[in-house]
Amino acid sequence: MTATLMGELTSDGQNIALIATGADDWDIPLIGAGLSRLTALGHPGRRPDGSENPDVLVVPATWPVVTQLGSMFGGNGSGAAWRPLPGLSGWIMAEWERRNCPPPPLPEDICPPWLTPYEYQAEDAAAVAAAGKVLLLHSPGCGKTIISILGLEARRLAGHEIFPMIIVVPNWDIGRVWDEHIRAWMPGWPEPVMHKGTGRGRVKGWRDRRYILLTSYATARLDARHSEDLLPGLDPAAVIADEAHLIGNHQSRQSQAVQRIAKHAASFIAASGTLITHSMRNIHPALVCLDHLSWSSWDRTRPRYIATRRDPGGGGDVILGLRPEMQQEFFRCLAGQVVRRAKADVLDWLPDKIYSVRRPEMPPEWRHAYDTMEQQMLAELPDGEELPVMSVRVQLTRLSQLASCAADVQVTWEPDPYTGLPVAHYHVTLMRPSWKAESLLGYLAERDGLPTAVFTESRQLAMITGEYCTEAGLRTGFITGPGPGMYGGQAEPVSQKTRDRDKDAFQAGKLDVIVCTAGAGGMGITLTASNAAAMLQRSWQLDLGLQPEDRVHRPGAEKWDHVEITDFVTIGTVDQRRREVLKDKGAQLGQLLREPGFVRTLLGGLR
Repeated sequence: MTATLMGELTSDGQNIALIATGADDWDIPLIGAGLSRLTALGHPGRRPDGSENPDVLVVPATWPVVTQLGSMFGGNGSGAAWRPLPGLSGWIMAEWERRNCPPPPLPEDICPPWLTPYEYQAEDAAAVAAAGKVLLLHSPGCGKTIISILGLEARRLAGHEIFPMIIVVPNWDIGRVWDEHIRAWMPGWPEPVMHKGTGRGRVKGWRDRRYILLTSYATARLDARHSEDLLPGLDPAAVIADEAHLIGNHQSRQSQAVQRIAKHAASFIAASGTLITHSMRNIHPALVCLDHLSWSSWDRTRPRYIATRRDPGGGGDVILGLRPEMQQEFFRCLAGQVVRRAKADVLDWLPDKIYSVRRPEMPPEWRHAYDTMEQQMLAELPDGEELPVMSVRVQLTRLSQLASCAADVQVTWEPDPYTGLPVAHYHVTLMRPSWKAESLLGYLAERDGLPTAVFTESRQLAMITGEYCTEAGLRTGFITGPGPGMYGGQAEPVSQKTRDRDKDAFQAGKLDVIVCTAGAGGMGITLTASNAAAMLQRSWQLDLGLQPEDRVHRPGAEKWDHVEITDFVTIGTVDQRRREVLKDKGAQLGQLLREPGFVRTLLGGLR
């Protein structure tokens, strides 16, 4: 007799009761081993008298669970054949249809008559409306904001509650973009409220639950430290995590905060063009927000779906991506919940990107400092100072700094908080000369007055670059984090007000150069007054390493015949290694997007 694993919905429709019949002593261990590999947690069933029934396993009634059960128990050494009973069979058929059949189109009058989404945006908004919880993975510039708004409105019109709505954004600049789009595309919605400042707690007293909160990840960290805190306690019906790669570190407070806020929301959108910043592990927090029952922990997801290898240096497991033999099952688990468009497919009228690399040389005296740090974790600076490095991460940061410009080191001695003994603290200040800024001036001269967007990772390098540009007679603005201005703070400081002013001035043709840090200017803004992004530094993170390009290559750039992406890679430095690391990370993102050619086009395919 063939062993059978039977499953049926529980009376509340929330769980599946599993029981094996016809199993012998050989089958039982195989069945148990298979069930232990589910990514969802199960628990023993209960008898009518309330006692535990070890012969029954109860698991959540979710699509990933039934997908995994169907894959594991198909005979061929699995220990049992999978047999869903009538109630569960009906649920599976209905869920398969919901996830795999084309969704109904958007209502024709869903937005004001003077606004018309692109055809693909309407199609994808309909997919969002049908799924309810999605990973919206469009390339930057494809209108994820509009798609999200239209998709949620379609859900509302279909009878789903979408208020209260909480939208979590990287910063208030992007929050204002959401505010503007909501007011334009959905004038019938309540006006968004910026959830910030000391009066945030007032929302607890609002009786009308028809409201929209815009908040930052930083504020979410404060107001969602625990499940009973302010934002989770509002029990939002819809949650949007914009630039959702920012929750990719499952240990970070902002990742855990968003998971708490979204835990019981009926609608959730994780919007990001670069959901993977380091490795495939970055997707797990978003999966938890989609379905916290199915993707209960990384420790259960990793062995089933993730390929790893041992780090020969003793650093633990290195994540290689999805296990090839499990990719098909993984994407079946997410059927209907991954919405993706590549920019080249839907915005084919944008100009081509043309990539190039400039390779400035480091002066000999600073080459010695760089080489000693790379070899000994200790930089011997030209003025006789020594700059030690205490970790690989700090070493990479220091190497990146020394690959761009000179540095000054000040040493202070402060008591250790644990021992009370004096400990040296090294304060590194970047300074001129900057061979990258000098190379940039040559590039700008070749552009013959055309405006240019410049991107750095380091704020200090951004200020030094601005000094070079200003002294060359170029009208220069900044989009960086707030803080002192050029010349050690003697120039105007950077603030939210000056950032907005400079961005608008650049777009209006009143500036020649806009110098941005990747963190402040690499996401969510438009700089299409230029057809060039000069990348003085790229971040090690895939999102901050790639997204700055799309500030100049997005709708609005069609007036140009091409867009130039120029990297400044100092000869013989970590800059080259950084490009290789970005390509390794891009390979995993391409796997998630199911676009094998993604990594081949990364950085223009140049080394």
